[in-house]
Amino acid sequence: MPPRGHPRRGIRVWGLACVAAASVAIADPAAETSRTCEVTSVPEARILADKLYEKGDYQHAGACYEVAGDMAHANLAFLQAAGPESEDTARALKAQRDAARSLLATVEHAFRSDH
Repeated sequence: MPPRGHPRRGIRVWGLACVAAASVAIADPAAETSRTCEVTSVPEARILADKLYEKGDYQHAGACYEVAGDMAHANLAFLQAAGPESEDTARALKAQRDAARSLLATVEHAFRSDH
């Protein structure tokens, strides 16, 4: 007959595993809030967009190009921004995968040590 605390220990391990897995599944560090253009007039938006694009702030520049009504440049800026964001997302997914593998290994070890 197993010791009295044995079933509860397994339940605690599963509970912790579920909470940790949920936090890994929900976490998305690469996701950022989309930026908006601070100006509303078309000429100011165009000038600001050009400056932001030159600085490499492509996402923000794209938002300002949209305000300026220049969809061609807005799309180019957004495409330019997508490259680095995709790389960040790939790195974040790899980190989440590694964390999930580590968690699974810990849970498996906990169950093996109980028996």
